[in-house]
Amino acid sequence: MRAQLRGFLSRDFAGDLAPPMDLGLAPAAEYESAEVEIEDARPMQVRAASEAEFFAEHAFALLPHDTCVEDWDGDIASVYAPEIAAIVRERLLPGRRLEIMQGPKVIRRGPAQRYYAGRIHADGPLSPDGYARNIGAFGPAEVIARWRRAFAREEVAGFVSIGFWRTTNMSGPLRHLPLALCDPSSVDRADIVPTTSTTIAPRSRTTHHLVLRHNPEQAWYYYPEMTGGEALAMKVCEFWKDDAAARPQNVFHTAFDDPTTPADAEPRQSCEHRVGVMILRD
Repeated sequence: MRAQLRGFLSRDFAGDLAPPMDLGLAPAAEYESAEVEIEDARPMQVRAASEAEFFAEHAFALLPHDTCVEDWDGDIASVYAPEIAAIVRERLLPGRRLEIMQGPKVIRRGPAQRYYAGRIHADGPLSPDGYARNIGAFGPAEVIARWRRAFAREEVAGFVSIGFWRTTNMSGPLRHLPLALCDPSSVDRADIVPTTSTTIAPRSRTTHHLVLRHNPEQAWYYYPEMTGGEALAMKVCEFWKDDAAARPQNVFHTAFDDPTTPADAEPRQSCEHRVGVMILRD
């Protein structure tokens, strides 16, 4: 399908740091919309040999997953986190030695919840230092030093942050504001521009993210009619010590207005859960 995506950084912008990515506020004048082709990713993923292979190639994957969570405010640490850890170990990064870190909460969006993120962005930065500063924005100062020490260990080969996105408490498949995802392999690094936000972390602390200039070569996908028995995994950022110049794996994404959405579609209710994974040497 063809659809309008909001939040591309203008190609005329020449600075090194884009205007703030404050998704809950009106966009700066430097951001614009563009019509793009968005392909159904389901047939492409069906052809893959495995979920892990598809995730490694495209940096995102849709996973069948019937969760046992009943309370999306109270069951995260006790129920959802162990489920997600098993997915990471057994389905996304099988055969690797891993250390998995998760928070006790999810970000919920929908009616009476947080705003929908309706402009193109990548949540993670391009460097380990940027990631350390991001997690430090949500906790005490020693969190930054603790993460840097953990990543600096000789046994650590790399690190990946994975976001898990799914619908919650919906009566039917998602038709309202699905997610569009950009395959990182189609993104020219010159079109990636760092930015910041002061509307995500507590006390208006600064966090570090990425925005994107539009390029016709970019490949956009979506998973139509996601159900409550599916979870979408996407790479927030990824760093490898032995390949620091590797192509960025940050998945740019946004909610978008699907032109086929019926007028009476059930409003989207969804949640996001972030997982940090230290990948250890074999």
